Amino acid sequence: MSSYLPSRSVDREKAESELSLNIKKATNPDETAPKQKHVRSAIVYTWEYHASQSVWNGLKVQPILADEVQTFKALITVHKIIRGGHPVPLLTSHQVSLSSNDSHTLLPPFPQTIKDALRETTWLEACARSVMGEGQRGYGILIRAYVEFLMKKLNYHRLHPEFTGNFDYEEYISLKNIDDPNEGYETISDLMNLQDQIDQFQKLIFNHFRSSSNNECRIAALVPLVEESHAIYKFITSMLRAMHRRTDSSDALTPLRTRYNAQHYALLKFYYECSNLRYLTSLISVPKLPQVC
Repeated sequence: MSSYLPSRSVDREKAESELSLNIKKATNPDETAPKQKHVRSAIVYTWEYHASQSVWNGLKVQPILADEVQTFKALITVHKIIRGGHPVPLLTSHQVSLSSNDSHTLLPPFPQTIKDALRETTWLEACARSVMGEGQRGYGILIRAYVEFLMKKLNYHRLHPEFTGNFDYEEYISLKNIDDPNEGYETISDLMNLQDQIDQFQKLIFNHFRSSSNNECRIAALVPLVEESHAIYKFITSMLRAMHRRTDSSDALTPLRTRYNAQHYALLKFYYECSNLRYLTSLISVPKLPQVC
């Protein structure tokens, strides 16, 4: 044991040094996308050490707030880490066997990456204040909108701690062990509000494309938005189907179905526009939704 601990300590120091370097590279001032390998390394770090506080520390030591491109790239990086960072450990079988009508049902603790992010909202707010107006390179409005979205996402997770950052439906059911219509209604309604926020933000990004540049950095922000919106869409689709199976009054679900239909067609348009961005399609496969929902 005595020979193991120093080795582990050295490994952690090396990992944090590499993490710091990758964060620096991911948030450099070049008007390009954060490289996937650098962001991925930060995500892998959270899985290896079940924590992300060192990621935030690494962001804070960089001169990110002094440059609007660096600020925007940092927000892209943060978004991806919140989505893909280390999740809550799976509950044991006796924990998920609690009845859905038990008022003392045990909820899982926050996923660690989200828990860390909720402690850093002051830093995110500082990002929003770091650029006046449009900014010299046109990122001011986008930065404030990105921070607004991230704050609402984090608030959703605070109110619904059963979710990990990527809104996986099967994981939600396994942790909560319910698909109760009453609880589902509120969960979906709040999630649809977040989906609307994504739609507003993606439209803002497209509206701020500049003909004088290749817009790679702006397009990079669309990547996690595509992934986020599709995860939310899949969750809502699965939950709505479960709710229809569980309730005898489908009329009660009409408001949700109406919003679902509107969001379906908004996503169709969003994904179509994304499919025409060669840089984006080189990074991810744009989801294909049915033309009729």
